[in-house]
Amino acid sequence: MRNPRFTNRCDAGAAGATGAPTRRAAAGTIASWAGLAAMAALVPTPGAAQVAYPVRPVRIVVPFAPGGGADLIARMLTPHLQQRLGQSFFVDNRAGAAGRIGAAAVAKADPDGHTLLMTTESSIVIAPHMSVAMSYDPLKDFAPVSLLTRNPVVLVVNPSVPAATLADYIALARARPGQLFYASSGAGGPNHLAGEIFKQMTGLDIVHVPFPGTGAAIPAVISNQVGAMWGFVAGLLPHIRGGSLRALAIGSRERSPALPEVPTVAEAGVPGYEASSWIGLLAPAATPQPIVAKLWEAVHASMQDPSVRDILVRDGSDIVVSTPDEFRRVIVEDDAKYAKLSGLFAAAK
Repeated sequence: MRNPRFTNRCDAGAAGATGAPTRRAAAGTIASWAGLAAMAALVPTPGAAQVAYPVRPVRIVVPFAPGGGADLIARMLTPHLQQRLGQSFFVDNRAGAAGRIGAAAVAKADPDGHTLLMTTESSIVIAPHMSVAMSYDPLKDFAPVSLLTRNPVVLVVNPSVPAATLADYIALARARPGQLFYASSGAGGPNHLAGEIFKQMTGLDIVHVPFPGTGAAIPAVISNQVGAMWGFVAGLLPHIRGGSLRALAIGSRERSPALPEVPTVAEAGVPGYEASSWIGLLAPAATPQPIVAKLWEAVHASMQDPSVRDILVRDGSDIVVSTPDEFRRVIVEDDAKYAKLSGLFAAAK
């Protein structure tokens, strides 16, 4: 098994095209582990060890249906957080509106660290540019805890779809404009964005079908209600390996070590294409800094546990575990990036 890529940088790179480790990759891994050790000393933690937290069960809201990437990470972390912090942690799936329903619930929760949000960028930096009604301000109503992973997006189809390669799929879509459909985890989510950018770059007419999370979209594609979908590698990998879904291409810049046989979209015929997503943990704004710091320490340690780390790496996630300040900078930068795509979002609704 290859060495895990576990880094405190928020722009972690992907592995090489064949997934084989190189001297450069190995050196980067060693440096990343050293960086993690040093990072703990840099995180502001005044009073973190002494603060009385948590004092009751902690709810982690996942604003998507069970089975998606955010849900999987939340469920892997809960027993470790419970062990380290001495209170039970549980997952509450509040799906709908590409994560905005669950995010709104957390934004309005008491800022005491007992209600948290595990989400993708859809409800934080994409939603503000979708021209949709929002009852919260993503940049003001949350206290970032940590950006946990970056995740490549993959295009999969039902095995009955007559397309063995991305070139086949493009040819099929050109021959049947408006007759092919693709699923995503919701309108305005990163997987929807991946599909719309693909359509824009290829000039294809493929109809979007939104679902309340990856976990809800997967059964529709497996049953061939919808022929294709864009989704996170982590959530789709078991179905790809089991043969119920066929992977055509991956959206990352380089091939995923979890699916080394699957070409990137760029190398398969759409030069310049790139799509990935992140998953992060946030608390309501005004959550006391010692609570955020104590929570970060527990999350940081839990993400290093082999039972979490090895599964995430095996399933294609790039582990980040940023500090709260680093995560805030990513949110601000991504918000500016997606603001430039507001025209695409408006056309895709």
